[in-house]
Amino acid sequence: VEDENKVAKFNTKVEAENKILGVRYTGFTPEDSALVRAAQWAAKQMGITASLAIGSTDSNIPINMKMPAVTLGGGGRADSAHSLEEWYEPEGGWRGVQQVMLTVLA
Repeated sequence: VEDENKVAKFNTKVEAENKILGVRYTGFTPEDSALVRAAQWAAKQMGITASLAIGSTDSNIPINMKMPAVTLGGGGRADSAHSLEEWYEPEGGWRGVQQVMLTVLA
C-alpha cells in the first residue's frame, strides 16, 4: 500500500486491511481408503496417471467433517486457476465425467 501510494496519480490513495474471509482446514483421505483406491483404479482404466496431492479444494469440507473425499480432474485442459488469466478448454471434457462415474461404480 505504501509503495502504491508513492506513485499514485490524481491525489488518490489506496487503503487495505487484513480480514479473514474464510478458513479451510487441512486434512486428507488416507491412500489405503476404499475411495482413493477406487479413484486410482478408475484413472488407470482410462490411461490416466493419478497423482496424490494435498491442496485446497472442495474436498476440504467433507474431510474436515471426518468424511472421505477426493477431488478428481474435470477433463479438458486448464491453466492459471484463480487468476485473471484463468482458462479452460473443454476438449476431452467427457473424460472427467467418465472418471467420476467409474470411481463411483468401483
